[in-house]
Amino acid sequence: MMNKNSAVKVYRIDTDRQTDIKIKKIFDDQLSLFESHHNTELVFEAGYTPSYNECSYIDNFDEGKILLDAVQRSTAMPLWTKNVGLNDITAFFMAPAYPQVKDKIAIQTFSKKQILNESRYLWLSKNSFTMSDLLGFNLDDKLVAILEGDKIKFRNFNNLRSIFDMSSYFAEATKQEISDFVNQPVFNIPVGFDLPALADNVIRKKVTLINKSKILVNHTVTEIKNAALTLNFPIKTTGSGSSEKIEMPTNKKEIKELLNFLDEDYFNSEITKQRFRSNSKRKA
Repeated sequence: MMNKNSAVKVYRIDTDRQTDIKIKKIFDDQLSLFESHHNTELVFEAGYTPSYNECSYIDNFDEGKILLDAVQRSTAMPLWTKNVGLNDITAFFMAPAYPQVKDKIAIQTFSKKQILNESRYLWLSKNSFTMSDLLGFNLDDKLVAILEGDKIKFRNFNNLRSIFDMSSYFAEATKQEISDFVNQPVFNIPVGFDLPALADNVIRKKVTLINKSKILVNHTVTEIKNAALTLNFPIKTTGSGSSEKIEMPTNKKEIKELLNFLDEDYFNSEITKQRFRSNSKRKA
């Protein structure tokens, strides 16, 4: 499967019979390992990192249709040639049980580090070293996802995003969305403060999650401040009553801590009464 730079999205790779057998076994083994080790399936929730025995899934995954079509019409797919190159490849996929099962597809991600540039190697032949013009690549040692009909199972959302357009399922906040977020009336912003300029991937992700939760819409600043007191979280506010606002820190570390708090990453243990921070959560 190719990236957006390629006009052709799927190429067929031609291999000899012995290579066919070996590749099929690789994908078979990786599919079996995925299904046996990550067999607890959970509906995808942004912000949750699956445990080892878990995987996320998305139903009605329209982005997988191009793969299903390619398997159904494999011989009609254009043949990959050396002229196409390897730089625009994002994934390898196959249906290991084809032709008996055509709608269960094992997917590997592909990156440039898997490309073997043989022209940099010296090969010994008849007591002389020569350089080769061959082009090759490594297969990955694990699957990134399994597509079953219109359902896709995966463990790492970012890896899946390197293959498919996942913006309809989760997208980090844009510069405008971050600006809108920080300019909400619940915040007191220092003069000249520019959160969009400071924002990295972590901040953009947290802004999206907080917006999605509507915690700043459904709860007053007083309620949020009281929750912070319960958690012994050092939140600062100005004003009082309906005029109370949350002070936005200017230090990047403190900004992230505030965003973690607003995304409900902190919690108190009912047993020890200690405060903990979770880097992954889902509703019980």
